[in-house]
Amino acid sequence: MQFFVSSPTSLRWRTPFIATCLLFFWLVFYGYCLFPGLGGVLNAGDSAKFQTLGHTSILVHGPGYPLILMLGSLVRVLPLPWEPWWVMTFLMASVPGAIANMMAFLVVRRLTRSIVFGLAAGLLLGSAGLMAVQSTEAEVYPLALAFILSIGFLLLRFNETKWTGHFIAACGVYALSFGNHLMMIMMVPVFLWIIAAHWRILLRPKIIISVLFLLLLGASQYLYLAWVTYAPSTVYSEYLPLPPSAGELVRYIAGTYFGDLYGAGLGSTQTTEILLNTLAFAHPRFSGPVIALGLLAFVLGWRKRDAGWIGLALILGIGLAFTPFMLWYGAYDIRAFHLPVLGPLLIGSIASVGWWLGRWPTVRLWVGVAFLAVGVVRTSEMAGYLSIREPIFPNLVETLEQIVPQSPVDNPVVSMTYELRMATLYHELLGEVPKPASYRVTWRTPAEIAKRDPVGGLVVPTDGEQFLQWIEYRHPDLICRTMPVEQPAGTPWPAYAFLCEDRPALSGPDQADDAN
Repeated sequence: MQFFVSSPTSLRWRTPFIATCLLFFWLVFYGYCLFPGLGGVLNAGDSAKFQTLGHTSILVHGPGYPLILMLGSLVRVLPLPWEPWWVMTFLMASVPGAIANMMAFLVVRRLTRSIVFGLAAGLLLGSAGLMAVQSTEAEVYPLALAFILSIGFLLLRFNETKWTGHFIAACGVYALSFGNHLMMIMMVPVFLWIIAAHWRILLRPKIIISVLFLLLLGASQYLYLAWVTYAPSTVYSEYLPLPPSAGELVRYIAGTYFGDLYGAGLGSTQTTEILLNTLAFAHPRFSGPVIALGLLAFVLGWRKRDAGWIGLALILGIGLAFTPFMLWYGAYDIRAFHLPVLGPLLIGSIASVGWWLGRWPTVRLWVGVAFLAVGVVRTSEMAGYLSIREPIFPNLVETLEQIVPQSPVDNPVVSMTYELRMATLYHELLGEVPKPASYRVTWRTPAEIAKRDPVGGLVVPTDGEQFLQWIEYRHPDLICRTMPVEQPAGTPWPAYAFLCEDRPALSGPDQADDAN
């Protein structure tokens, strides 16, 4: 146990060494447990789309993610021996996930002066269900959390030392984070609180100019997004027409096509219930009680209000700063963006428990060891869960090679679900799927149908002929029929072919009745 007893001298080498070891542990862990193929269990369509950046320049959905586009450009020029989907997932999710876990260790170690609690935080955050899944699939939120905890650590150091270099560095990281996700705007109140508390130190011309310069540098990432948008090498855009007008580009960055979700979460308690469920089941029967105990310890520590308590207020405040967005945005079926709340609240609560127990060093040590043991067990459990996941798009190219030639027309429209379409896009841009054919997600088919004569193609997977009913509703001059297609045995995407032809003209009494 002596190794874990902190002293100022020992921490000079122990803390960086342990932090580095923790970083490499999670890099290996997430790399080994990476989802085995395109997509993932959390959001298969978006993940496959981000993975496509590993080999081709495309535009993803708004707000555009220029930092991820830059990362994709880097992956495309590196002569790496791995598949593009693997490299893209590892760099955009696993690496920042490992960094976030390392920062969790540094934050909690600093708040509690306990390496045991720091290690527990690094393991418990890394093995939290949502965190472990997102760090092994192509998602943008592990990077957001890495930014959040890095900013939190730098602001924590500024609060302790009053050295303005830490604050300027935090502003630099914050400015860079906007290239990953505009949700980061929710941290503005945290910075305003820091400035209000230290205005005599921070409101100086040199600091203001430095911060403004960094903010402009961060904003310049969207110039790169504009360059990609108008570059001839960008071959696909999901929402934005290429090339767009300036107004269309602004609306794309603002994500206005998600406008119906803005504020929709306030219409019911569903967003609150789902967020609470995410917090409680990060570690079943553990994370919920720990967060509750941590918040209680923080409230009870109001009278003490030492430097540790103020640091706790900062970290917990960061988590609470993102909470209004979670409740306001009405994407009930997507938990991925809960990570910016889960991360700070979980490690802040762990630190709060450790801080509260600081008056009883022996008790704190054993509670920390218990937390650490839970983290070890949970990490082992998540390794088992993550490593048994199977690809969700097996033999996709082979399936398309068999069914597309069975289309009743030469240049078919292939209507697909969103997840399947994004996986097909990955292979399509590599030239691996049958041509000529127009592969479209279901709600992108109207434009194609209007151009076709004759109208025909395939629907993958089958949808009870709803697609054909939609065509006949929108085009009453057409009548559609289906045809079976032969597919590989055991395919998870049963399909049917279809052909729509001009509806026969009415004659005789029926024609007269129609005229009347």
